[in-house]
Amino acid sequence: MAGIDFQGLFCSSCRENDFSFDEGRCMFALDQCGRKLIHELKYRGARDVIRDFPAWKERVPDFLPFLENSILVPVPLHSRRMRSRGYNQSLWIAQAMVKEVGENSELSDCLKRIRNTPTQTKNDREERKENVRGAFVLKPGVSLERKRRIVLVDDVFTTGATLDACAQILRKEGFRRIAVATLGHG
Repeated sequence: MAGIDFQGLFCSSCRENDFSFDEGRCMFALDQCGRKLIHELKYRGARDVIRDFPAWKERVPDFLPFLENSILVPVPLHSRRMRSRGYNQSLWIAQAMVKEVGENSELSDCLKRIRNTPTQTKNDREERKENVRGAFVLKPGVSLERKRRIVLVDDVFTTGATLDACAQILRKEGFRRIAVATLGHG
């Protein structure tokens, strides 16, 4: 079954949906503390919260092995949002993951968001899927080995719509081993 694993449990969204990715992991549930951390990172650019990544990995011992021997691909922002925000939190997270895993992984910024989609925060599952449909493409000239395992990286897994849209593009481009990793789930 494709889905996000958190401490051995699969979320209901993963049990109910047929995703284009094979499997996934998250670091923590989005309880009150998790929501605050993601909010600080995503909307306030508090990159220093990622300094706690080494401590988080201790709580989820299977997380780093899950990333090994993979190409980590952050979910891209549209160029307009990138200009207004000034950073991509998913890229920061992917960089922290690669730093912790070391030589057994690499980072690739191979996806591009071609539609400036509105925020997903108030959308239900179907609205989220529709919102990100056709929003991503593989950047021209990307030369990644199609046999390598790809791990899509984002800040949060809510319904999986964004990560699934990215995975669909990679599947169409011939990638066969696709996973996802996020900080939060909820």
